[in-house]
Amino acid sequence: MIRCLAAFAVGASLFAPVAHANDALEAKVRAYIPVVSLAKACDIRVNDATLGDHRAVLEAVKSDANANKLAYRVHYEAQTAYIKARDGGQRVTFCKDFIAANSQYAKARFTAVVEAHMSDVSTSVQKAIAHNVCGAPPVKLSRADWKPYALIKKMLQNEQKLAKENAETNGWNAAEETAAVTEQFCAAVKTR
Repeated sequence: MIRCLAAFAVGASLFAPVAHANDALEAKVRAYIPVVSLAKACDIRVNDATLGDHRAVLEAVKSDANANKLAYRVHYEAQTAYIKARDGGQRVTFCKDFIAANSQYAKARFTAVVEAHMSDVSTSVQKAIAHNVCGAPPVKLSRADWKPYALIKKMLQNEQKLAKENAETNGWNAAEETAAVTEQFCAAVKTR
């Protein structure tokens, strides 16, 4: 009987919950690790402040065994959720939801690129792009605006082509991937 209880005590200790890292560090691990973990998979651009905080979290995690285990588990869970969604044909939806939930840390890479380009062009070019791509009301372009308009339109076409090629290479839904790029583009245009 005593031997059975000793075996139970050892077994119970193996399955005891992992002690928590300090609360502030745990919150940072849960915030930053998944964002950086899924940056490439969901084609997001992590902002500089988040990258700096992520590096600080990684340094802090090195000296706290519980936080280190938590960081590994959070990374693993994020990757597993992404793979499950991807394999179920829900990659775009998963990434869209993930980006929306973490918009304070990162945004879709393409949206960030479009916003940067849009800040360099006139309002009439922005409105023309919004009309031709996103269904906004029509606008007339001046002669000087045609070149920047054509460059932005070409950028969108290149991104759509790349999305289609990636989808075909990885076995994803090509129409869904190119539609997601267009949606990101329109979201960036609407924020201007």
